[in-house]
Amino acid sequence: ETLQDPASDPIAFAFEFVTLVPQPFWLLLVFAPNWIGTRKLFEPIAPLAVLALFHLFIVIASAQGTPETGTAPLDLFNGLFDANVDGISTYLQLATYKNFIAEEWTHALIWDLFVARFIWLDGRKRGIFTSHSTLLTNFIGPPGLLLHLLTCLVVGKGLPSDSADEPDGL
Repeated sequence: ETLQDPASDPIAFAFEFVTLVPQPFWLLLVFAPNWIGTRKLFEPIAPLAVLALFHLFIVIASAQGTPETGTAPLDLFNGLFDANVDGISTYLQLATYKNFIAEEWTHALIWDLFVARFIWLDGRKRGIFTSHSTLLTNFIGPPGLLLHLLTCLVVGKGLPSDSADEPDGL
Protein backbone atom coordinates (compact mmCIF):
# COMPACT_ATOMS: atom_id res chain seq x y z
CA GLU A 1 0.00 0.00 0.00
CA THR A 2 1.36 3.44 -0.93
CA LEU A 3 0.66 6.81 0.61
CA GLN A 4 -1.24 8.62 -2.14
CA ASP A 5 -2.36 11.81 -0.44
CA PRO A 6 -0.64 13.11 2.71
CA ALA A 7 -3.76 15.07 3.64
CA SER A 8 -5.78 11.85 3.77
CA ASP A 9 -3.58 10.46 6.56
CA PRO A 10 -1.41 13.16 8.14
CA ILE A 11 -0.10 10.79 10.82
CA ALA A 12 1.17 8.44 8.11
CA PHE A 13 2.75 11.41 6.33
CA ALA A 14 4.55 12.53 9.51
CA PHE A 15 5.69 8.94 10.05
CA GLU A 16 7.12 8.75 6.52
CA PHE A 17 8.80 12.15 6.89
CA VAL A 18 10.57 11.23 10.14
CA THR A 19 11.48 7.78 8.79
CA LEU A 20 12.80 8.76 5.36
CA VAL A 21 14.06 12.35 5.42
CA PRO A 22 16.88 11.90 7.99
CA GLN A 23 18.27 8.67 6.53
CA PRO A 24 20.62 10.29 3.98
CA PHE A 25 21.99 12.55 6.71
CA TRP A 26 23.13 9.55 8.71
CA LEU A 27 25.57 8.94 5.85
CA LEU A 28 27.17 12.29 6.64
CA LEU A 29 27.74 11.33 10.27
CA VAL A 30 29.27 8.02 9.25
CA PHE A 31 31.22 8.82 6.08
CA ALA A 32 31.84 12.58 6.22
CA PRO A 33 31.90 13.50 9.91
CA ASN A 34 34.39 16.35 9.41
CA TRP A 35 32.85 17.86 6.28
CA ILE A 36 31.58 21.42 6.68
CA GLY A 37 28.12 20.39 5.44
CA THR A 38 27.86 17.81 8.22
CA ARG A 39 28.84 20.45 10.76
CA LYS A 40 26.31 22.95 9.39
CA LEU A 41 23.54 20.36 9.62
CA PHE A 42 24.33 18.68 12.94
CA GLU A 43 25.88 21.37 15.13
CA PRO A 44 22.60 23.29 15.53
CA ILE A 45 19.78 21.57 17.38
CA ALA A 46 17.14 22.98 14.98
CA PRO A 47 16.98 19.98 12.58
CA LEU A 48 16.26 17.65 15.50
CA ALA A 49 13.69 20.12 16.80
CA VAL A 50 11.89 19.95 13.44
CA LEU A 51 11.74 16.17 13.69
CA ALA A 52 10.52 16.51 17.28
CA LEU A 53 7.70 18.75 16.04
CA PHE A 54 6.63 16.04 13.59
CA HIS A 55 6.68 13.55 16.46
CA LEU A 56 4.65 15.91 18.66
CA PHE A 57 2.12 16.19 15.85
CA ILE A 58 1.82 12.40 15.75
CA VAL A 59 1.26 12.31 19.53
CA ILE A 60 -1.37 15.07 19.50
CA ALA A 61 -3.17 13.77 16.41
CA SER A 62 -3.15 10.23 17.78
CA ALA A 63 -4.58 11.39 21.11
CA GLN A 64 -7.60 12.71 19.21
CA GLY A 65 -8.23 9.32 17.64
CA THR A 66 -10.15 6.22 18.56
CA PRO A 67 -9.31 2.53 18.26
CA GLU A 68 -11.21 2.54 14.96
CA THR A 69 -8.89 5.27 13.60
CA GLY A 70 -5.74 3.55 14.84
CA THR A 71 -5.29 4.91 18.37
CA ALA A 72 -4.77 2.40 21.17
CA PRO A 73 -7.07 2.63 24.19
CA LEU A 74 -5.42 4.42 27.12
CA ASP A 75 -6.22 1.60 29.54
CA LEU A 76 -4.28 -0.81 27.31
CA PHE A 77 -1.30 1.56 27.28
CA ASN A 78 -1.50 1.90 31.06
CA GLY A 79 -1.11 -1.88 31.26
CA LEU A 80 2.55 -1.42 30.33
CA PHE A 81 3.12 0.08 33.76
CA ASP A 82 1.17 -2.52 35.74
CA ALA A 83 3.52 -5.03 37.36
CA ASN A 84 0.71 -7.60 37.39
CA VAL A 85 0.32 -7.54 33.60
CA ASP A 86 2.67 -9.14 31.07
CA GLY A 87 4.28 -6.05 29.52
CA ILE A 88 5.48 -7.78 26.36
CA SER A 89 2.01 -9.12 25.62
CA THR A 90 0.58 -5.66 26.23
CA TYR A 91 3.15 -4.13 23.88
CA LEU A 92 2.25 -6.67 21.21
CA GLN A 93 -1.42 -5.72 21.58
CA LEU A 94 -0.50 -2.03 21.33
CA ALA A 95 1.43 -2.80 18.15
CA THR A 96 -1.84 -3.63 16.42
CA TYR A 97 -2.71 0.10 16.50
CA LYS A 98 -1.05 2.05 13.68
CA ASN A 99 -0.85 5.33 15.60
CA PHE A 100 1.00 3.62 18.44
CA ILE A 101 3.51 2.23 15.97
CA ALA A 102 3.88 5.64 14.30
CA GLU A 103 4.60 7.27 17.67
CA GLU A 104 6.99 4.59 18.92
CA TRP A 105 8.98 4.26 15.69
CA THR A 106 9.48 8.00 15.23
CA HIS A 107 10.29 8.32 18.93
CA ALA A 108 13.08 5.74 18.57
CA LEU A 109 14.44 7.21 15.32
CA ILE A 110 14.65 10.73 16.68
CA TRP A 111 16.30 9.62 19.93
CA ASP A 112 18.81 7.53 17.99
CA LEU A 113 19.69 10.57 15.90
CA PHE A 114 19.93 12.70 19.06
CA VAL A 115 22.34 10.19 20.61
CA ALA A 116 24.35 9.99 17.38
CA ARG A 117 24.61 13.78 17.39
CA PHE A 118 25.90 13.66 20.98
CA ILE A 119 28.48 11.02 20.02
CA TRP A 120 29.54 13.03 16.98
CA LEU A 121 29.80 16.32 18.93
CA ASP A 122 31.80 14.64 21.68
CA GLY A 123 34.11 13.10 19.10
CA ARG A 124 34.66 16.44 17.37
CA LYS A 125 35.29 18.21 20.67
CA ARG A 126 37.78 15.65 21.94
CA GLY A 127 39.30 14.34 18.69
CA ILE A 128 37.76 10.86 18.83
CA PHE A 129 36.80 8.79 15.77
CA THR A 130 33.02 8.26 15.83
CA SER A 131 31.91 6.77 12.50
CA HIS A 132 31.64 3.22 13.83
CA SER A 133 29.65 4.39 16.86
CA THR A 134 27.23 6.55 14.88
CA LEU A 135 26.70 3.72 12.38
CA LEU A 136 25.91 1.27 15.16
CA THR A 137 23.57 3.84 16.73
CA ASN A 138 21.71 4.07 13.42
CA PHE A 139 21.42 0.30 13.22
CA ILE A 140 20.52 -0.67 16.79
CA GLY A 141 20.47 2.45 18.94
CA PRO A 142 21.91 2.42 22.47
CA PRO A 143 24.79 -0.02 21.82
CA GLY A 144 26.25 2.73 19.61
CA LEU A 145 26.61 4.89 22.71
CA LEU A 146 28.29 2.01 24.53
CA LEU A 147 30.70 1.58 21.62
CA HIS A 148 31.53 5.29 21.77
CA LEU A 149 32.18 5.10 25.52
CA LEU A 150 34.44 2.08 24.97
CA THR A 151 36.24 3.90 22.16
CA CYS A 152 36.80 6.90 24.45
CA LEU A 153 38.43 4.64 27.03
CA VAL A 154 40.50 2.66 24.51
CA VAL A 155 41.97 5.81 22.94
CA GLY A 156 42.75 7.20 26.40
CA LYS A 157 40.39 10.18 26.32
CA GLY A 158 38.25 9.11 29.27
CA LEU A 159 34.49 9.20 29.36
CA PRO A 160 32.59 12.29 28.22
CA SER A 161 31.97 14.76 31.01
CA ASP A 162 28.70 14.06 32.78
CA SER A 163 28.50 17.47 34.40
CA ALA A 164 27.18 20.66 32.89
CA ASP A 165 29.39 23.70 32.68
CA GLU A 166 28.68 26.34 35.31
CA PRO A 167 26.13 28.83 34.02
CA ASP A 168 27.34 32.39 33.60
CA GLY A 169 27.06 34.47 36.75
CA LEU A 170 27.28 31.62 39.27
